[in-house]
Amino acid sequence: MRAYCLIRQGTHYRHEAFVAGLKACGYEVVCGRPQSIHAGDVLVIWNRYGENHQLAERFERAGEAVLVAENGYLGRDRDGIQYYALARSGHNGSGTWPSGGPERWTNLGVELAPWRMGGDYVLVAPNRNFGSPTMLMPIGWGERTAKSLEARGHKVRLRLHPGTRKPERSLEEDLAGASAVVIWASSVGVHALVAGVPVVCESQYWICRSAAYRAWNKDEADDEMRQDRFGALHRMAWAQWTIEELASGAPFARLISDGDVG
Repeated sequence: MRAYCLIRQGTHYRHEAFVAGLKACGYEVVCGRPQSIHAGDVLVIWNRYGENHQLAERFERAGEAVLVAENGYLGRDRDGIQYYALARSGHNGSGTWPSGGPERWTNLGVELAPWRMGGDYVLVAPNRNFGSPTMLMPIGWGERTAKSLEARGHKVRLRLHPGTRKPERSLEEDLAGASAVVIWASSVGVHALVAGVPVVCESQYWICRSAAYRAWNKDEADDEMRQDRFGALHRMAWAQWTIEELASGAPFARLISDGDVG
């Protein structure tokens, strides 16, 4: 069995942990693109766009597994440990992964704030404009969304992704006065849910989509979204892993096995 690991070299990406984990699962690891695809081969990529997306489609047409990594959804835990997202076929809710019980989320020790009932402005938080065709945010989405809300009489604060422009305030400061957060598929929404701020998600997929409103013109019938906050977060916890866990091979074994995913 061969695993083609296209995770980039560099401190942040922790290429060596991915390689160690795949080897622990019994794979011969190749750090490059395959000439041909054989039964049992696995492709591991960071995000899914450009040539990697095209290669992923080839693997899936051949019936082989594609594992997609990205930055973890909550960044670091209470002990400063970095998490990395990992799912089959896609990331940020567009892929599949086996979920377990609530204990993984509970062990993170993240305290959920009560739902916020007021606020001074709507926070619009676009992500960066790259990714798979399934996840790609329309160009200018953040600015258009902010203007649309302002035209409806809302006070709006636009927070661009740090990779686009350095924010004027910390995320905690931006969330502190927000009555709601509108995202395409940004991880800002995960932090908002933890802070008790309602989230409107306009992307088809997002890691906590089941706890977000579908559109800004939400009504009280959508209150079940708030009720699923814990469920959404505990499912999310099974889609992110520490470096030590990745190096052990356990996350890869879960995703490549024939068990049910979703």
